[in-house]
Amino acid sequence: MPTPEGHDYLWEATGEPEAEIVRLEQLLARYRQTGPPRALPALERASWWEALAWSRAFRVCAWAGAAVLVLVMAPWVIRRVAYPRNSCDALCLAGTPRINGRSVLNSAELAAGGLVETDSSSQAEIRIGLVGRVTVLPNSRMRLVEMRPGRYRMALERGKISARTLAPPFTFVVDTPGATAYDVGCAFTLETDEHGSGLLRVSSGWVQLELDDRQILIPAGAVSLLRPGGNLGTPYFEDAPVAFRAALASLDFGPQDDAARGAALAELLAAARPRDVFSLQEMLRTATGEERRRLVDRGTALVPAPPGVTRAGLLRGNEAMMDAWRRQLGLGEPKRWWLDWRDILP
Repeated sequence: MPTPEGHDYLWEATGEPEAEIVRLEQLLARYRQTGPPRALPALERASWWEALAWSRAFRVCAWAGAAVLVLVMAPWVIRRVAYPRNSCDALCLAGTPRINGRSVLNSAELAAGGLVETDSSSQAEIRIGLVGRVTVLPNSRMRLVEMRPGRYRMALERGKISARTLAPPFTFVVDTPGATAYDVGCAFTLETDEHGSGLLRVSSGWVQLELDDRQILIPAGAVSLLRPGGNLGTPYFEDAPVAFRAALASLDFGPQDDAARGAALAELLAAARPRDVFSLQEMLRTATGEERRRLVDRGTALVPAPPGVTRAGLLRGNEAMMDAWRRQLGLGEPKRWWLDWRDILP
């Protein structure tokens, strides 16, 4: 630090030095420079290609070229790696599943028309590139119907599967003896018997179920019952109250006389939570008359419709108003499938 006289011995070698500085000078004296400073060599002028390589313009062009190359090659890589063309791999997970009629201990190739069968002690997994994985659980029979880029169709003839996919909507399809499940980028389980009775459970993303002319979209956390004879159960969240689920099953598959339906609907509406308005909105697709009015009134009491959506419009089934009201539930957009990329991880 500066001395009282304003001199600074440490930087200017003037004034009275402190004792500690003197001690340090003595310790470091052997390293003192005695001669003049060594002259640095003259800088060589960079060659034209070195100057170009280090220029900003070159770096910008290099990055742009790499980006163009990625954009050009990405579709080819995706088609070759992520979306196999003619076949996929079927692996043994437990026991000795039968693939294409033969017992398999490791793996086998599965092409269109191929069949995977499991008994009570075996499981198999079908891997479709990066599109996804389908686990065929015990006592199941699964057929690969179609296998081509952009369309992967399977048929669950009986039993249960667990699927995890990452693909554009409606790329992956599973038929059952009753309904057809269209993947919208998700993870789900599907079970059925030979007559079409079963259950669809969605754990991530969305699944669209179709049966004849009816279509329903099922979000994560919801299930739908499948019944033979052209019946699809109204989807509901698995954590719905027991009374709500029982009343819903009665309305979907129970006696259809007016008194029974009126009593079941009263129980359903009394047990409904704001989250269950999703099921009430799905019921509006087929409800008419007094049932429709009761569903709208109870639903809007639990989850108010946004500005511009009127009771009259909802009763008429105005699609724009219905969509605006559905968005109030905060379920997200069904087709944002790329956000669920973790679903295909082991």
